[in-house]
Amino acid sequence: MEPDFDHQKWSNKLQDSINETYKTSSADDAYKVTDRMLATLGDPFTRLLRPGLQAAAFQDTTEGQIKAIGLQLASMPENRLQVGLVLNDSPAQSAGVQAGDDILEINGLSVQSKSKEDWAEELKQEADLKLARHSDRQASGLPGSPQPENYSVHLVPAPIEVHPVQYSALRQNGKVTGYVRIVVFSQNAAADVQHAIQELVTQDDASAFILDLRDNSGGIVGSGYNIAQLLLNDGDGFCIVRFGTGEEEVVKMQDTTHLVSQPLVVLVNGGTASTSELLAGALHDAAGVPLVGEKTFGKGVTQRVVPLSDGSVLLVSTASYMTPNHMPVHKVGLQPDLACVPEVTQTEYWVAGSRDSEDLSQDPCIQMAQDKLSSMQPNSQGQ
Repeated sequence: MEPDFDHQKWSNKLQDSINETYKTSSADDAYKVTDRMLATLGDPFTRLLRPGLQAAAFQDTTEGQIKAIGLQLASMPENRLQVGLVLNDSPAQSAGVQAGDDILEINGLSVQSKSKEDWAEELKQEADLKLARHSDRQASGLPGSPQPENYSVHLVPAPIEVHPVQYSALRQNGKVTGYVRIVVFSQNAAADVQHAIQELVTQDDASAFILDLRDNSGGIVGSGYNIAQLLLNDGDGFCIVRFGTGEEEVVKMQDTTHLVSQPLVVLVNGGTASTSELLAGALHDAAGVPLVGEKTFGKGVTQRVVPLSDGSVLLVSTASYMTPNHMPVHKVGLQPDLACVPEVTQTEYWVAGSRDSEDLSQDPCIQMAQDKLSSMQPNSQGQ
């Protein structure tokens, strides 16, 4: 809440909404009353997740397992939908869907008929998709059955184990860059990042690192802090939290292990949001880590998660945050130090069963990050 929040006005609105829910004839109508009440706050992130699919999907993602069709949308202009990520061992992967494919229709409707947010909700359940694959990707050798340029698939949600971290050793000119991508900040993400870093150092002798936060919409804030413990030093700033009273609290790092002394670059784009922006901002301000890519989404508020007795989940924004250097994030986003807008917004050039993927280096933003790393001195960061 803002310092000038009218508590009496809100109390009256709350009581009116409670009285209105008693008059409704169904749970769905009651939820709609609650939605209208929360909408008056003007904060799209304070919202009610319905029992069942919505609430379960939110909970499962943080715990590392979901039931889904296995694809995420890339950050694209509003009138275009593109596959940003295909999860391993998912219905989407089994059907041959690949990252970078354009989605033309969902359940017989043009993707231009609804917003990206609405389609994202619809893709959490059984769906018929019509897609198009660019000709330059047809011979890319990525996993999945060969498909014509335009193709259709029927996808049914199935249990999927989410691997929050993907990593690979990028070899170039006799040197190895450790590539670590965080898909979501789940409960086990920090442990997976630690494992990835240690393996890339001990087995591949990585002399620099790329941390990819593109199209990572966030997750558990504590998970982001735990990952920062692997990369920063005690006393470094993580963020500045601003409460509804106007008071501010500086969150500093404690109990760090600082696993990475090698040069580090972070990749970001318009799908980098929330906890991803917290981590990127902390690394940038506290350790001078360069950001490469596009301006981030700009979600600088944190939510309290309130499970309700009927199985629904209430998300309530309780505070906003800034980077350690007092740079605002909410509705502003983080600006990259080096701009990079690839043709395919979120690339997924993973060779099945291999951590040494030459295809990752085809990503122009990864190429730019590697060029930046080659100009940075070991044991230091710079912009």
